Amino acid sequence: MSNEIKPEPLYKTSDLYFAAYLKTTGMELLKTELDGRKVIFVFEKHHSFKDLKREYFNRTSRVPALTFVDEIRSMKSLTYMAKENL
Repeated sequence: MSNEIKPEPLYKTSDLYFAAYLKTTGMELLKTELDGRKVIFVFEKHHSFKDLKREYFNRTSRVPALTFVDEIRSMKSLTYMAKENL
């Protein structure tokens, strides 16, 4: 039997709006990465991730609109800060 600790699965996206949606639903943003000039948002892949993704792309998700807008603004700020540090 192995005592290896498996790393938590991660989900990476450069889609600012999907990242904002994930934050709105309570998923934790772990970090941002740069891929050239593109900012990648890195989340811990939670067990409910598949359902959240399906609901987002099928337009069946219900999230507070103002919270979603606030998260978009926050993600845009992170994008600008990450690119400033190039």
